Amino acid sequence: MASHATRWIKARSLLCAFTMMVGLATVTPILGSSNATAEETFETVAPDPTVVAVVDGPGGIGYWVVAADGSVEVIGTSIVPPLGEREPITDRVRTAYAGVRGALGIWLELADGTKLAVGDPGPSIFTGHDRPPGWLSGLAVKQLMAGSWVDEIDRGCVTELPRAVRIGQLLLPTMTESQFGAAVEESRDHQIAGILLSGGATPWIGRRISELQDFAGRIPLLMAADEEGGRVQRLHHVLPNLPSAARQVNERLELVAQRAERHAVQMLELGFDVNFAPVLDVGSGPGIGDRSFSNDPSLVADYGMATIEGLSDGGVLPVVKHFPGHGSADSDSHVGRSVGPPLAQLNESDLVPFKAAISSKKIAVMVGHIEVPDLTDGLPSSLSKAAIDGLLRNDLGFDGLVVTDSLNMRSVSDRWTVDEAVVMSVAAGADLMILGKLADVGLAFDAIDRAVHDGLISVDRVNDAATHVLRAKNVNACTLVGRVRGVLNTVYDW
Repeated sequence: MASHATRWIKARSLLCAFTMMVGLATVTPILGSSNATAEETFETVAPDPTVVAVVDGPGGIGYWVVAADGSVEVIGTSIVPPLGEREPITDRVRTAYAGVRGALGIWLELADGTKLAVGDPGPSIFTGHDRPPGWLSGLAVKQLMAGSWVDEIDRGCVTELPRAVRIGQLLLPTMTESQFGAAVEESRDHQIAGILLSGGATPWIGRRISELQDFAGRIPLLMAADEEGGRVQRLHHVLPNLPSAARQVNERLELVAQRAERHAVQMLELGFDVNFAPVLDVGSGPGIGDRSFSNDPSLVADYGMATIEGLSDGGVLPVVKHFPGHGSADSDSHVGRSVGPPLAQLNESDLVPFKAAISSKKIAVMVGHIEVPDLTDGLPSSLSKAAIDGLLRNDLGFDGLVVTDSLNMRSVSDRWTVDEAVVMSVAAGADLMILGKLADVGLAFDAIDRAVHDGLISVDRVNDAATHVLRAKNVNACTLVGRVRGVLNTVYDW
């Protein structure tokens, strides 16, 4: 990489060409601060292309040439600073400098000492409607100039993120609370999406999560737990007990929704923003039992929706499971292969609650390891393109976050290694892969990297998956461009 002095020589050469092109203008003498009163109307300065500063472009690539009138010329990089709307410039620009390290913004210092921000001025992360006006203009212009456009700009911005970040956001290791300290390294080196809690919790778990999130910084971690109720409740040591799904059907729907909302608020206070619940399986087959609301698809749909509404209102993302339906399977997928009914029967019964949940647009979907005889061709649904990309995405129209059940369950692990299963899941259309332990992260990360390079997974598939994960975190990818990096970048160049 060129030294700073070498880069300045190159920049000065570029500036000479730039200056010859635009011509030199007479420099207006600096008169100090304006004496105008509050009642007077300020006008912007007259155009003045005189170069006053050269600012390093994002990531040290290229330069942003700033003129006295505040205009910015991009040289040597295709990334345009998102100018947006700003206060009018009422004096000549004296100098300019970049925002915080890796930011997409420029600070302008005027002759009267005023400082104005152009684009992103610092480390704040804006999401949704909180984004400043014009925030995405630079990247939008870049896409238009390239002759392409996307339906939603954040998906396009994902392509600007480092490869390591995009891969890491697809991985969710399972960990006990005592292992959280080890997650610091993985959140830094492999940019993991978050953590799924296993085991119980202590009264100190909230503080530990807060410390982890402080370290994660610009890309928050998804903190998930299985809070179904009954015998599956990871936080029962620190939160009130929940009745099992089978017991909840004896209560009014309003009470179920209210309890779910209260529980979500308490989960969020501890730092958990994802609940792998409710179970929408119809029937109490092996591995399900009282985790199912009922054998009646309509009852499962009603009580499932009450739970979804409550969790969502409480600020937690519900993840419905186990698509396409585990209630009628012939065995428990934790202990071996699990085969469900044919697709026609699923449509009449097991898929009814999932269709209702999908219509709410408030959920993520966990795909189970159930084999469907006339659909998945001997594969678990979690590894099947026909089940995820076909049935869930295309047929049922789901466009949100798709999560796999844990890939260390024997229905998968008896036949495929972790790295093989991860590649198959991503290629099938899954966005977030649950790993059995933290040690699996490195293997999974490397496998995805290699698979994209070898053409087994398309770059677009990885980008789509990362987009879904970031949206689930309420993070707009455009707020991250130029400001995050994979400390350990990927081995392969794709």
